[in-house]
Amino acid sequence: MTVFISHSRQNGGAALKLSERLTRKGVKVWLDICELEAGQDWNERVAEAIRSADAFLVLVGPSQAPDRSQNFEWQQITELEYYLDATKPIVPVVMGSAEVPGFLRTRQCLTVDPSAIDFDDLAARIAGALQTPDATVDHAQLERGRASRDRALESLKEHTRELEMDDVKRAGLRGLK
Repeated sequence: MTVFISHSRQNGGAALKLSERLTRKGVKVWLDICELEAGQDWNERVAEAIRSADAFLVLVGPSQAPDRSQNFEWQQITELEYYLDATKPIVPVVMGSAEVPGFLRTRQCLTVDPSAIDFDDLAARIAGALQTPDATVDHAQLERGRASRDRALESLKEHTRELEMDDVKRAGLRGLK
């Protein structure tokens, strides 16, 4: 199992420490600062790593907003709809009082005080969560997320049908001229 670690530059040190602790526990991790070489296309390599990951560790905070890099990672995870897959382990670690982004509300979060993180204990908790992904899922939120996605898709389909009908009407009017 390969675990992709999503982190902001602000919590890169914590990501590296967790990567080391998880590796010692036999967890294979993918962390950009360890896997990427100078000159590689960051976006392409990260998107590829996300597509091939078996699980995700998402560090949230301690600031309220993720940086550009983490926004890109989160966009990839949401576009692939991994957050709606109860069999795909996603372990959010909330540092401090940071707000949990909407797509992670389908999961149970681990919360830590960023000034006093016990990395050995946290790595053990993460490793346990990765082994029992269903236990980390908030099933009520997951169903709400799926229902919201289905409503959005239906709305998009309806809008597309309306645009197609408008095109047919315009094409008919042009033919009369």
